[in-house]
Amino acid sequence: MSDVSFNQGLMNFIRNSPTPFHAVAEMATLLDTANFVRVEESQHWQLEKNKSYYTIRNESALIAFKTGAHKLVEGGIHLSGAHTDSPCLKVKPTPEITGKGYLQLGVEVYGAALLHPWFDRDLSLAGRVEYEAKEGELYSCLIDLADPVAFIPSLAIHLDRNANNGRKINAQKELPPVLLRIENKADFDLDSFLLNYLQNKLGLVDASKVLSHELVFYDSQPPALVGLEQQFIAAARLYNLLSCYIGVCALINSNDEYASLLVVMTMKK
Repeated sequence: MSDVSFNQGLMNFIRNSPTPFHAVAEMATLLDTANFVRVEESQHWQLEKNKSYYTIRNESALIAFKTGAHKLVEGGIHLSGAHTDSPCLKVKPTPEITGKGYLQLGVEVYGAALLHPWFDRDLSLAGRVEYEAKEGELYSCLIDLADPVAFIPSLAIHLDRNANNGRKINAQKELPPVLLRIENKADFDLDSFLLNYLQNKLGLVDASKVLSHELVFYDSQPPALVGLEQQFIAAARLYNLLSCYIGVCALINSNDEYASLLVVMTMKK
């Protein structure tokens, strides 16, 4: 794989992986293309020598492996691992905040995040939604609004003279993103918005009720090659998704004769 094709593949992977769920789905697609066989964790596995397999847990963790042609005691096993999650702003279960004619969504800081870079960014929303269908069946699906739908505004400097002097950010008060101008508290309900999105944007017309969600805000600016000679990659979620992408590419292109294993998962429950 050339540097150009690797870099382009990496940036596509990051662009399509705003959450751990999406990252695992993207890796599964790459493995399917490389003729890996998916096996379900709950089933009895009948593994063959010199074959390639993978399994997924909770849509956020993936284990992929090649059985190789040699016994493990003779050929050993090649191992690699990475994590699929990144520091982010995770939407709270009942997040709606209204005041002074604006709608915000309450968030919690997930992981060891740098907080200042989240201000004045075009933020989008993605994650997993659990829902009930009209006949009572329970399902989950991934969503990615993709378009910028929120922002966290900074105060003008004359209203915050200490902004450049190491000012501490109050995560509970200052980080909830702004999404909408509204007239009263009854104008917006996140579950109703998500149900409408499932029915009208994703075509899930049988969805009747949103049961829960695991959503995060993310910077919607896509990855890019930067610098006078495009020698650098600028992207959110780079450090962990780079490891995931390298791991899955290395496994796909590894020598089939020897056993190899890739494990990717979230670091936090």
